[in-house]
Amino acid sequence: MVYFSTGNASPDFFGGNRAGTNLYAASVVALDATSGELQWFFQETHHDLWDFDGPQPTVLFSWNGIPAIEHTSKTGYMWILDRASGEPLIPYQEVAVPPTPANAAFQNPWPTQPVSSIQTITEHQATRLPAGFTAAPMWTTVGPVPMVYQPFGGGGMEWPPAAYSPRTHMVYSHARYNPSDITVTNDPTSPYCQPAHITNTYLCGLTGGFPSIPGVNSGVYGAVNTVTGKVAWTIPVLTIAPDSGVAVAGDLVFMGDGTGLFYAASAATGEILWVFDAMTVPNAGGATASAAIYEINGVEYVVYGFGGNPGSSFVLGDAVIAFALPSATAAAAAKAKAK
Repeated sequence: MVYFSTGNASPDFFGGNRAGTNLYAASVVALDATSGELQWFFQETHHDLWDFDGPQPTVLFSWNGIPAIEHTSKTGYMWILDRASGEPLIPYQEVAVPPTPANAAFQNPWPTQPVSSIQTITEHQATRLPAGFTAAPMWTTVGPVPMVYQPFGGGGMEWPPAAYSPRTHMVYSHARYNPSDITVTNDPTSPYCQPAHITNTYLCGLTGGFPSIPGVNSGVYGAVNTVTGKVAWTIPVLTIAPDSGVAVAGDLVFMGDGTGLFYAASAATGEILWVFDAMTVPNAGGATASAAIYEINGVEYVVYGFGGNPGSSFVLGDAVIAFALPSATAAAAAKAKAK
């Protein structure tokens, strides 16, 4: 079997020319590896109007002895599915979307959307907004009236991968609070639909652009217990929306943030046990990559690329740094000496 998550339907925010659920966009899909034949699919967003594609890679693990697949899309909702059938192993509901005003009916919104019963680490409505901005409830149809959506095209979850530990039965990931103030029109005379204004016609109808909401981008790193379906812990990131993958080894999880800080935390509790500031290294940038963990001659290493990216880093750079954990012999000697 080949498993993957898919992108959003196009145009991203304009649904007037694509009525229906828009299969197999915004879905987790399983194919026969030999023939390519579809085995099953699970759609995480019907008739996507919010750019809720599934960029975070899927995770395979055993759930209560059942071969399972986990995925969290930009909606921020986590799904744990049976790998053989695609059936959810933890229940969900199809909830009614908020009422659509007549001036947004051209979007052909789907009447219900899937909401997982697994507790989420993502905020599902914008809060703490400055004056002049209006928060949209989750699944509100994007229309001509400006509203602030959270999550939206920037997540929820973004590209950085999650990690799973069979020791704790937890999934570890970032979650972004990155609201956007958006309007969409179906007016063919809108200047936003003219070639002089845009270079990609699939954006036709998007009249609000992606204006940033002053002073609110933030997020968390967190752990969700796959046995209970509850959030085990979260670590707040208050300076910028987090954009680092999470890696787990033994009883430690590793992740970073756009300021250049790289963390090791307890996989069980989220307690931060070690912090490295990449800004102390010449030419290093923000921590927006994913750690790799490997062993050579009995010594364990954690390596991370401190390059950053323009959307979620204070500083851009180009440095790859490897950190060595003490060998088992050295650790035993240090422990004995401490006694």
